[in-house]
Amino acid sequence: MNKKANSVGEMLRNVRAAKAAGDYERAYLLGERLLSTYPLNADAMNEHSESCLRTGKAIRALEWICQRRQSGVRLAAGNREFYVVLEQLLSIRHFPEMEQASRWLIERFPKDDQLLNYLGIALLETSQFTEARVVLEQAVQRLPDNPSVLSNYGYALVSLEKSEAAVPYLRKAIELSPTLFVAYNNLGNALRWMGRYDEAISVYLAAIRIAPEQPYVYNNLGLAYTATRAYDQAIASYQKVLELQPDLSQVYPNYIDALRQARRNKEAISLAMEVMERCAAIPEYWAAFGDVLRESAHVDQAIEAYIKALSFNRSDIQSFNRKVYSNLLFCMNYHADLSADLIYQTYKEFDQRFGEPGKRYWRSFTQQKDPGRRLRIGYVTPSFYNQVCKYFLIPLLDWHDHTQFELFAYANPPCEDETTAYYKTRFEHWVDIRAMTDDQLEQRIRDDQIDILIDVAGHTNENKLAVFARKPAPVSAHWLEYGYTTGLSAIDYYITDQACAAGEGTQQVFSENLWVLDGPAYVYRPDTRTADLTPLPALSNGYITFGSLSRSIRINHKVVKVWAAILDAIPNSRLVINSGDFEDAGVQEEMASRFMQYGIERERLLIGFSTPSWSVLKQIDIGLDCFPHNSGTTLLESLYMGIPFISMFDRPSVGRIGSSVLVAANHPEWIATTEMEYAQKAVMLAHDVERLVYLREHLREELQASPAMNEPAFARSMEKAYRQMWQLYCAKEET
Repeated sequence: MNKKANSVGEMLRNVRAAKAAGDYERAYLLGERLLSTYPLNADAMNEHSESCLRTGKAIRALEWICQRRQSGVRLAAGNREFYVVLEQLLSIRHFPEMEQASRWLIERFPKDDQLLNYLGIALLETSQFTEARVVLEQAVQRLPDNPSVLSNYGYALVSLEKSEAAVPYLRKAIELSPTLFVAYNNLGNALRWMGRYDEAISVYLAAIRIAPEQPYVYNNLGLAYTATRAYDQAIASYQKVLELQPDLSQVYPNYIDALRQARRNKEAISLAMEVMERCAAIPEYWAAFGDVLRESAHVDQAIEAYIKALSFNRSDIQSFNRKVYSNLLFCMNYHADLSADLIYQTYKEFDQRFGEPGKRYWRSFTQQKDPGRRLRIGYVTPSFYNQVCKYFLIPLLDWHDHTQFELFAYANPPCEDETTAYYKTRFEHWVDIRAMTDDQLEQRIRDDQIDILIDVAGHTNENKLAVFARKPAPVSAHWLEYGYTTGLSAIDYYITDQACAAGEGTQQVFSENLWVLDGPAYVYRPDTRTADLTPLPALSNGYITFGSLSRSIRINHKVVKVWAAILDAIPNSRLVINSGDFEDAGVQEEMASRFMQYGIERERLLIGFSTPSWSVLKQIDIGLDCFPHNSGTTLLESLYMGIPFISMFDRPSVGRIGSSVLVAANHPEWIATTEMEYAQKAVMLAHDVERLVYLREHLREELQASPAMNEPAFARSMEKAYRQMWQLYCAKEET
């Protein structure tokens, strides 16, 4: 008996020595020999279990446990030894093996409810969220009061963008186990996805009080802070993550994005370059890098980064891919050298990848086809807050004829403010869609019997194009925000005006049918609180000041060349470039260097950021529009402040926004069709100071009397369009 015991001891020592040396393959072979001789020895089983796990043979460890069980050896605490193996796999993060082991055990012990939870964890950790939900739903049914199961099920629902459904399970998990920090983290994620950022922050902070050394909770806290524009707190949270776990590469995309949104673009680019090698396999990294490159006017590099982000197989999380693709399209709109046809091909690819799948949701409508009845109009946008859309959207809403049109707002603003409160008074029905899934929003629109659904977002952030792809209303159209096609064949119309629709071949670069209004595509209502007129700056300065309040991405190499030529032609003139993109001193100097290459002295370039825009416009004599992507609201603000601007009629339709504004304002003479004509018009205006003085004093009155600010006429034009769209639908035969 002693000889046998010594033999066991000696073999155990050999196994342990091999493990201590890191030779797990040898330890595995020795363990196999040991258990073949002493299959019921618990110490031998424990030692061999680790060797099996380290060599990818978890099932073998479970087979030995089953053999012990079949030999009549009573396992401690029921199936505890099974759980030990699964817990070990969990601790070393061998999730594919954990999935395999869990399935193997479930097949043999189908009544062991805990095994479903382990399988669910393995599926979650390998991003198999749909299957994880099914497995964990079974686990919840069997173990309804198990906080771990409830928390994991909530995690699965959040990962499938069903956060509202997840909240009750996560709250119950916390109620049952008040120190289960992972449930707090999952609840915080659910609330964050629902747009309830302040609540999410409170929950994350509660999780941190329970487990202050968990880096991923700080990462999620940073995301919530970023969403509330508390960028300093977000950046501090990400720095805490790296302090706790320096190798956690997944934090860098969020860190880069927070720096970008804090207008620290140079710092963000430097960080992205520094961590590129370690983050190269993370699609979110390339998406964040693309965003900051785009906002720093590195368009080609931004496009390359977005394409890299899309090269990863992420079809299981389609919302990420959709967002990146929208950013890619947004960026391509600004490219100085791409043709309209080439850009449109990319929009068609978006439709094939993300729009066409929506057709499986298409079905018939129950609305009465009465051409003259009161119509239900739904507006879908995240812009229902103090954002530039208010200058164009509120005039329409204020003048809508509610006897003919019943208005529904489908709103997902990032925050609610006084402007949101005003918007709510303009609608018969206000629907907060921030916590809704695409399924829920589609069904709500159908339940509301919407006749015409209007997208006021395009490919801007938080758009609902995925829902429009499902065609939840008989008629749909895009209007106002974004300025170009959505690319979706599911959307019927693109509402525009004659200036934007002009030119042969324009329709062929739109997926929607162009609907040309009787007058302009929108009207403008300025914020007049600080918009008092001031004398022409040139009178006191003694020189002409040109200016643009455009974002940096619009100021490409062609624009710089033409603007530099204008400055060169007008001695002592100055150029103001002012927008949020130029808050970063590094970005200012980079833009200045582009002009200095053409011999323009640095002191003639007034580059920076200040607000409000009115104070900057008061310093400008002549506005210069960008091309091929024109500026937007600032063009109308310029006219309102008595400042003429020169615009280029360029690529449909983002290159015709300026032309649209000038035609509506009755000043088409400032529209150029070539770079040479553009420069000549600017120089001619600069030489006519008397004309500039007159415009400074009278241009506002002209604008107010023009179609560009005729709110009642515009509302009637839009309503006429809605009525005709509906009549066409009513006349169409069912297919």
